[in-house]
Amino acid sequence: MILLIGGAFSGRRSFAQKLASSLVAPCDDANKKNSFIYETTESDAAEFAGENAIPELSRVVERITSFPIAIAVEMGCGVVPVSEYDRTLRENNGRLNIALAKVAETVVLMTAGIPTVIKGDKSDLENISFGFSSRAVIFRHGQTLSNVQRRFAGGGSDVLLTELGEQQAFDTKSRMELYFSKYQEGIKNKILNPKRVFVSPMTRAKKTAEILFPNAQKIIVDDIREMRMGLFENMTNEELLSGLFADGSKSEENAECYQKWLDSKGTLPTPTGKDFIGESQEDFVSRSTAAFRKILSSLEKDEVPVLVAHGGIQMSICETMFTKGGAFKNLHDWQSENAMFRFGELKI
Repeated sequence: MILLIGGAFSGRRSFAQKLASSLVAPCDDANKKNSFIYETTESDAAEFAGENAIPELSRVVERITSFPIAIAVEMGCGVVPVSEYDRTLRENNGRLNIALAKVAETVVLMTAGIPTVIKGDKSDLENISFGFSSRAVIFRHGQTLSNVQRRFAGGGSDVLLTELGEQQAFDTKSRMELYFSKYQEGIKNKILNPKRVFVSPMTRAKKTAEILFPNAQKIIVDDIREMRMGLFENMTNEELLSGLFADGSKSEENAECYQKWLDSKGTLPTPTGKDFIGESQEDFVSRSTAAFRKILSSLEKDEVPVLVAHGGIQMSICETMFTKGGAFKNLHDWQSENAMFRFGELKI
């Protein structure tokens, strides 16, 4: 994405249209040219409140990155507004601009119609391109009983959706048009009506995919299953702290093993036992991102990859492969609610 920033009447729109002209044929009309441009408004800044509103801010950033060119207004250099509402709006607009600038490959400051590249390379303005497959969307499955009971249901627990989990998927399906209404038109259409969807082999993901995309071909990809939790599989925090493992064993050594894993912030491998395969966070990220790269290499022309998988898959692939990391503080900010999605521009 290229971000153009500047004050009112600084030449942002004219320059954006000049850039967009390279994306359409000479005979195409201005409306098609403008379809590649997103201009931020007060409503974008009003969608989140305060510096801690990371989830809401990230949703706005996701939507804007579906466009190859974004226009943002700089509101922070003028007179401080009198009303509290206008001051809050100005602050939120500044936070949105910061997040967009961190995400954008190129940032251009417009002053009196003159573009100055303040991030990236000037050649990016001469070689602008837009491919649908440079974006991707990853859905998380609906709620399971393990989610409700806060269990570590990983790649070894083929748990089912709850009644609410199925309803969450149906609700998302019914609201898809709304969720993607402000996305770039070509991308929106390819997400709402994909020819095929890439799905985890786990029942909770497959059922969610059936509900969300009933008419799409489902491609099962084994390596986008959830992280393998080994002897922690489908156990609660309280059970593990007491030393109880998935194989039924209970000991102080088990409790110490779990505590060490917690102290490592989950980076140590989960313990392996008979019928319980463990995995390290590093191996999980490597597995899931390698699978995602294979998916990308298999795409048809202008296909937007649509995945239905797990929260862990969202976190690992988004953190590794998406460009909007500047809008987030930590790995877990990438995970969506049940039966919801993360969208982003790919840094490949």
